[in-house]
Amino acid sequence: MNPSVGLRPPPPHEWGGLHAFRHLYVHIPFCKHKCGYCDFNAYAGMDRLMPDYVDALERELVFARERYPFQQLDTVYLGGGTPSLLTPALMSRLLHFIRTNFNVAPDAEVTLEANPASTDEERVAAWIEGGVNRLSLGVQGFDPRALAVLERRTDAAQATRAFQLAREGGFGNISVDLIYAVPYQSRETWLDTLRRAVALGPDHVSTYCLSFEEGTLLFRRRAEGKVPEVESDLAWDQLDAAVDELERAGYHRYEVSNWARGGGFESRHNQAYWRCRPVYGAGAGAHSYATDGALAWRWWNVARPREYIASAPAPKADGEELDHRKALAESLMLGLRTAAGVVPPAGFDDELAKLQKAGLVERTNGRVVPTRRGLDLHNQIALAVL
Repeated sequence: MNPSVGLRPPPPHEWGGLHAFRHLYVHIPFCKHKCGYCDFNAYAGMDRLMPDYVDALERELVFARERYPFQQLDTVYLGGGTPSLLTPALMSRLLHFIRTNFNVAPDAEVTLEANPASTDEERVAAWIEGGVNRLSLGVQGFDPRALAVLERRTDAAQATRAFQLAREGGFGNISVDLIYAVPYQSRETWLDTLRRAVALGPDHVSTYCLSFEEGTLLFRRRAEGKVPEVESDLAWDQLDAAVDELERAGYHRYEVSNWARGGGFESRHNQAYWRCRPVYGAGAGAHSYATDGALAWRWWNVARPREYIASAPAPKADGEELDHRKALAESLMLGLRTAAGVVPPAGFDDELAKLQKAGLVERTNGRVVPTRRGLDLHNQIALAVL
């Protein structure tokens, strides 16, 4: 579809009214193997494209810097895919390019997503040298059967070793990702996964409920009866176990799926999304969000790596304009993903009253905040306000 004028970001003479970008997302779409549950924009078997892809990223970033308003970057996030697959030389080059071409704050949070299988001493050293100060490690689990269902080609030993390498290499801020409600996963094996993760001593933990996304291998396997349905009661039991176990270990739940130690280990980059701050997304399939304080715009790049490389420096595929009401509704919905909640915008009194009556939100000190039930059932909040 060719985007109409109404779906485009503001024309160049109006860009001065846009709030400046202070957050940068860079998408690295390469994977050694695409896991059966994954519906991210990720591709296996394309390693040979990596040098050309970094070239294209650099062209897009220069184009964006000259075209849109940027201020000092508070966060940089390299996601994927598997960013840790980039060779140390290519990652060092990309990180140096970002710091050379953008004003990255001295205390900026610079996050890199890593797979345990591609975390080694040379890479860790390159990441630290390049200014990465937060590592998001895709552990997903420690139970062999759950990992097999997810088609994760890593194991508990690799995850433990990768974490230790990162800590010994100098990372003072490490997050681990875990997945629950996996077919064949019991409450007991999930508790074991939680306890083994906590024993590593991460600073941040993300716990995601497995979703069967149409088009994925896992979705097809379930449809064919090759993996069982997960009972909803068991999924709730596992979520309750995570709440109890992580709180007991000293983590606080600051967002639907995210937990942090005290001392500022909440993800600053993800908080930018939940607060509807402008974020520029570079790379194949990356999404950008911009606002002038009233309207908002979202656009995204072409998804396939070869097409992205060919279309750089201007790889935008399509986009949409959010009118004032829709932009407010989105900010309310995202703000209510967080334990801190949000100052409610005008015009949503009826929706919020219904949510309060249902026990999903409460009002305190001029803010609307989700209850524990509201965090667990955020989809109901989203349906009510969007």
